Amino acid sequence: MNQDKTCIIIGAGMLGLCSALEFLKRGYQVTLVDQDEPGMGATFGNAGFITTESVDPLSTWGTLKRAPSLLAQRNGALAVPLANLGNSLPWMLRFAWAARPAQVAHARQSLAWINRQAVPAWQQLLADEQLSEHLVASHYLRVWEHASGQAAAAQEAEFYRRWGIEARLIDKEETASLEPALRETIHHAVVLPYTYRVQDPYWLAQALFAAFQQRGGTFIKHAAGRITADGGQVRVQAGQDIIARQALVCAGAYSADLLRQFGVRIPLMAERGYHLHLPQMQGLLHGPICSADRNVFISQLNSGLRIVGFSELGGTGLPPQPARFASMRHHLGSLLPQTQETLPAAEEWMGRRPTLPDSLPVIDTHPHHPNIGFAFGHQHMGITLAAISAQLISQKMSTGTTPKELSPYAVTRFKLAGSFS
Repeated sequence: MNQDKTCIIIGAGMLGLCSALEFLKRGYQVTLVDQDEPGMGATFGNAGFITTESVDPLSTWGTLKRAPSLLAQRNGALAVPLANLGNSLPWMLRFAWAARPAQVAHARQSLAWINRQAVPAWQQLLADEQLSEHLVASHYLRVWEHASGQAAAAQEAEFYRRWGIEARLIDKEETASLEPALRETIHHAVVLPYTYRVQDPYWLAQALFAAFQQRGGTFIKHAAGRITADGGQVRVQAGQDIIARQALVCAGAYSADLLRQFGVRIPLMAERGYHLHLPQMQGLLHGPICSADRNVFISQLNSGLRIVGFSELGGTGLPPQPARFASMRHHLGSLLPQTQETLPAAEEWMGRRPTLPDSLPVIDTHPHHPNIGFAFGHQHMGITLAAISAQLISQKMSTGTTPKELSPYAVTRFKLAGSFS
């Protein structure tokens, strides 16, 4: 064994699995650590859509203007539980500061750059592992229920086109020709004809984990505790001491707690999302849809129909809120009345998205310990950017080089939040 090419990866979500495979392909011995089975975190409940059109950061002036009404609506898409208000307020101030025009322009450029590489990265990784069938070509519809939304839809289609994304406004009839199930509820839509989804996020995670094991990777099911770096080695306590030359933290919403051990304080919010899954609803839709009126996403996976929604600034400790599931049932039954009989038996799930105020991930190494890498903070785009982020961080850590394009994702952009000791 080459002692100089050993790596511990903390976090067995989609990003951790992709990173583990990238390091294995570079000749590393890799140990993957997670307190849960691979793919059981935020990956499990993802909508499964490769959202390369998402070049807008979450924080814009438009978002800030809509926030009060979203909070006030009974079934609105935004919630701040009182039990987490103390932690949420500082984060919300940073979020609002990120909406200034110069930062939004910077975030758009940075998201567009990495998004353009997302699908090719997935195609390469899956081809390498003979898993290409997991990536499915699809169309994607942003839908409106009322004629009053036509101007907004036209503006949105033009926004996509400005970023080189093919999109066009379609009327009720063309919408129904693409998605007959929407004939009675949708007035018009913006169609993106060339998009991708995965068969099912958990199926993909399981396939990647099997590939990881076949390549000789080691998995330890235990929470990562103390992490120390000394003498060119990293020691991770996970029920036993694990020692390697390098370590990568990609623990999603729990990454900030691990980074505090190194004097790094990151404004990372566990932005909670909810889903309902209906395994018996097969083939109702031909592609994913997103309701512009209701701010929910409905995805036809190979495993069934899934509705995903909510931005709940709930942190990592609170239990799921039953009212959120009731809202999901309300929205899905209204958009697709065909689901109403099966809604009472829908599977419920809540997960935690790792969201930073500027909507950009961290893909970097510690400034004083370059053998410790970070890859987290992908907000709503964890599956979209998992493969390309894994390529970028494995290249950086294995070669010691930092392309200038990676500067927007530097951990040091939050230097005022910590000492980076």
